[in-house]
Amino acid sequence: MPSPSRSFKALLLAAALCVAPAAVQAQTAYYFPTAQASEFDPAIPTPEQFLGYPIGSRYTRHDRLLDYLRELDRLSDRVTLQEVGQSYEGRPLVALLISAPSNQARLDDIRRERAALTEPGAAALDPARSPVVVGLYYSVHGNETSNGEAALLTAWYLAASRSAEVQDWLEKAVVLIDPAQNPDGRDRSANWHNAWSANTLVADPVDRDHNQAWPGGRTNHYFTDLNRDWLAVTQQETRAKLALFHQWRPNVQIDFHEMGSNSTYYFEPSPESMESPLLPKASYDFNVTLARYHAAALDRLGSLYYTREVFDNFSPVYGSTYPDFHGGVGVTVEQASSRGLIQETDNGPLVFRFTIRNQLQVGLATVGGAVAERAGLFGLQNDFFRSAEQQGARNRNAAFVFGDPHNPGLTRQLLDLLLVHNIRVHALSAPVTVDGQTYQPGSAYVVPSAQPQFRLVHSIFEETPGTNGGVYGSTSYAIAHAFDIRNGRLTRAPALGARVTSVPEAAGGLNGPANGYAYVVDWRDLNAPRLLASLLRQDVKVRVALAPFTGRSSAGDLELGRGSLVIPTAGQTLSGEALRAAVDQAARDAGVVASTLISGQSVSGVDLGSDQIKPIEAPQIALIMGEGVSASEIGSVWFALSERLGQPATRLDPAQVGRIPLDRYTSIVLAGGRYDDWSDDRVQALKSWVQAGGSLVTFGTASRWAVAKGLVPAPAAAREEAAKPEVERRDFADRQDVLSEQRSSGNLVSADVDITHPLAFGVPDRDLFVNKETDVTLTRVADPFGNVVRIDENPLVNGYLPAPLRAQLGGTVWAQTLRVGQGNVVLFADDPTHRKYWLGTERLLINALFFADYLAPAGRGGQ
Repeated sequence: MPSPSRSFKALLLAAALCVAPAAVQAQTAYYFPTAQASEFDPAIPTPEQFLGYPIGSRYTRHDRLLDYLRELDRLSDRVTLQEVGQSYEGRPLVALLISAPSNQARLDDIRRERAALTEPGAAALDPARSPVVVGLYYSVHGNETSNGEAALLTAWYLAASRSAEVQDWLEKAVVLIDPAQNPDGRDRSANWHNAWSANTLVADPVDRDHNQAWPGGRTNHYFTDLNRDWLAVTQQETRAKLALFHQWRPNVQIDFHEMGSNSTYYFEPSPESMESPLLPKASYDFNVTLARYHAAALDRLGSLYYTREVFDNFSPVYGSTYPDFHGGVGVTVEQASSRGLIQETDNGPLVFRFTIRNQLQVGLATVGGAVAERAGLFGLQNDFFRSAEQQGARNRNAAFVFGDPHNPGLTRQLLDLLLVHNIRVHALSAPVTVDGQTYQPGSAYVVPSAQPQFRLVHSIFEETPGTNGGVYGSTSYAIAHAFDIRNGRLTRAPALGARVTSVPEAAGGLNGPANGYAYVVDWRDLNAPRLLASLLRQDVKVRVALAPFTGRSSAGDLELGRGSLVIPTAGQTLSGEALRAAVDQAARDAGVVASTLISGQSVSGVDLGSDQIKPIEAPQIALIMGEGVSASEIGSVWFALSERLGQPATRLDPAQVGRIPLDRYTSIVLAGGRYDDWSDDRVQALKSWVQAGGSLVTFGTASRWAVAKGLVPAPAAAREEAAKPEVERRDFADRQDVLSEQRSSGNLVSADVDITHPLAFGVPDRDLFVNKETDVTLTRVADPFGNVVRIDENPLVNGYLPAPLRAQLGGTVWAQTLRVGQGNVVLFADDPTHRKYWLGTERLLINALFFADYLAPAGRGGQ
């Protein structure tokens, strides 16, 4: 890059001096240019006075951020600090509630009034009596670092200012501040920037300070994008946050973000094409109202900004849109990121404290705007839940029934998710048959559409409404489809049983006499893999049924399908009683039922000594984690193994492949990413390991790379490339819209799965929905038994999928297994563990790891 001009160097020097310790006295004047020092209560220390450095001169660690907020709580009768949970790394998750002392004295009453908004007969909120609630949510992406610093300054200003304006705000508002939604990611970034900072600042964009090493700080401990977890609620940080949200239901909620350094500042409204038809237009109209206050704040600073151009506003997966599904007004704001204390950009030097000031002033403008517009905000929320219930009453599906007696773990998982979202669920009072499936009381539940949370009910059970062209993020989020849970749609609601308010305790444990022939577990239960992992860690010998059978138990005959686990009592290292205790405890811990068989001879199907009941080798799994690998994808695998199964897995850096022996690992997982820089030696090490008996599992772009590098045999025949149409002449002004429409942004696609294949054991039927996030398609392999999941010829596509990819997709393979030497390779066209909630296809990954020996047996057409 050419050297900056002399004038540009002067600007860099001036910007650097602004963050030097000598500028301490200018801090208040810079961040609050219209305030007078006399306005502030001297008993409330500024962040700088407490922390010992000017805000914007370094990055504040999470523990110090909390120390300061605790000090505000101790000193100010306007402030209440609550700890609402912990991150996976043990950092506290907190909420700061700032309001007038008179409101602080009745916070519990205000909270209960708001929490009751979705209950029958709830009183409408009165802006003359009830304060408006403003949620300011910071640092959901940990590397968007201006946010936490802005939270400190915002909290101090609201706690310390004695101006008439702020006192009026606090009389009429409760300000809920979440200073760090993702404290683990934030500290990862803060520590990086502090470690690479220096007295002499470097603005060069390629400097190490501006380029955090893998996995970066965007995601949480398990590399989850918490901004996309509001609907699926897979992470404990999200669960804690949602419990708080449903206590307060903010009228306005701002989700503070950062974007590329060469941008300026973005706030909503977003384009009309990205609005959800499920929501009232009034919800989006209020974005326009609030935008006036945001624009005025940035106009006063002279900061550049834009609106209406990008970012989705229709999916409840986001922190800025989930409030829209609860009668609030959610807003995304995006500040260009300095990614360090100063960085050269197209717009000149971008200084950290400048980014903080913009976020700070937009947050304060939000509070002022919400107070000024509180009557309209209350009217919006009062009408919202009533209109949702009416909309649900008109819905073509009057109710949804779900539940699978063979998979109580998954049934409980969905029930728990519904209750987290405060959705009304009822017990099934009588059997219901839908599409040939009968649902029984005791193992199934009913969710009526006519309820205040209908819009979330629709989001979970029905396909995502269509979009008008390209979008920013994932366009399909139908949770029940992703779970692959048995569910039905009812045009008439059945008689409703009692309302369900908690998840029943799992009926786990061992059933049957003390002295049995073998113990068995139905693999269809979501939690059966956790039991298997536990037993294998204890060196218990477990076998898998490759064929169905009906076993003999003291309580009657047991029908057991493919994938069922068989634990013989003979030939174990544990004694009879110790084995029974181990199986019972593993079943209790996993929440699954194990049963005792009294004979090795089956009523029907294969006997327990059959060659179709094979021993399971305890897996030794390695996950490739490091530069080039998709952190979110490999993080989902890590989470599934560690949190759901309790299964350890070795995490290898890509550079270790080829330098360390791989023969101890039974399976290696390559998630999507970039592997083009792998040396020939590294690729050969992987090839040799597979040839010697290893099982390689790849996702998406890693699958494409594996084929290109010859890690798998060449396909039998390449799929004919679709005829390329003549290039159409288009106006340059349409370029952004046209290119966005060519993106694949996450779709639900219907497919057929071979449920007799070990890769699909436990999947309830052949109809399966898969996530399509990439343009990767797999060509059929010669082994007729290896093309396990195949997308339908004319698939249901829910979400936005570009026409060329849609045309290529029909009939392609989504998951396949190939025999390679003594080992095998499992290829997925996309991530089967997508965002940690696609449980239907996550099952395929678990099977690939535990049943690796039986995925592509020799002598059956393997290559």
